[in-house]
Amino acid sequence: MVGQRINLFIVGDVRVHREGLALQLEAFPKLRVIGTGLLNDALKALRSCPADVVLLDTLKLEVPPIVRTLRATDSELRIVAMGIREVESEVLACAAAGVDGYVWMDAEISDVVTVIESAMRGELVCSPKVAASLYHSISSSSLGNSGVLLTSRELEVVELMDRGLSNKEISLRLRIETCTAKNHVQNILHKLGVHRRGQAVAKLRSSIGHRFG
Repeated sequence: MVGQRINLFIVGDVRVHREGLALQLEAFPKLRVIGTGLLNDALKALRSCPADVVLLDTLKLEVPPIVRTLRATDSELRIVAMGIREVESEVLACAAAGVDGYVWMDAEISDVVTVIESAMRGELVCSPKVAASLYHSISSSSLGNSGVLLTSRELEVVELMDRGLSNKEISLRLRIETCTAKNHVQNILHKLGVHRRGQAVAKLRSSIGHRFG
């Protein structure tokens, strides 16, 4: 995609919203809006003019079934949900359906562009709160073939590791001793069968199919 524009289709129930959004996004050189409309409009359009990303205006849409329908049409399509609330149940439902990016209700137009570009790179831009929700969802299922579960505290530590914090910084953030933070990190590496912090984060990322940014 280097040097190429991202082809974007906007799906939404409110015409004025999606057309207004299209006008704003067309101002960005990296984006090309190839159409807007309802889900059926998108399905028809994508047959003749494939898109790289579908942006869902979730104001009046139920996201999961739409995502599944789009996924069945094109498994390579990137799907970004716009207007999502930072509510764990909504985030996890979207993640389970296969959403590639989230734009929060208070986001600016530049945030929308950032999320679209990140989705194209296979990265997921999200707040620490949402990252925690996604990480914690893993605690209810096994990781890979190991069948090993991380504790809630260990998931908190991994989230902070993902943000680049050292053992000392983790200890300050969680209000624990540095040696305790170090022990948590060592336990995480042992449980996941890896030797480095980055490997542990990567394994958790791959288990839910996203990179965190």
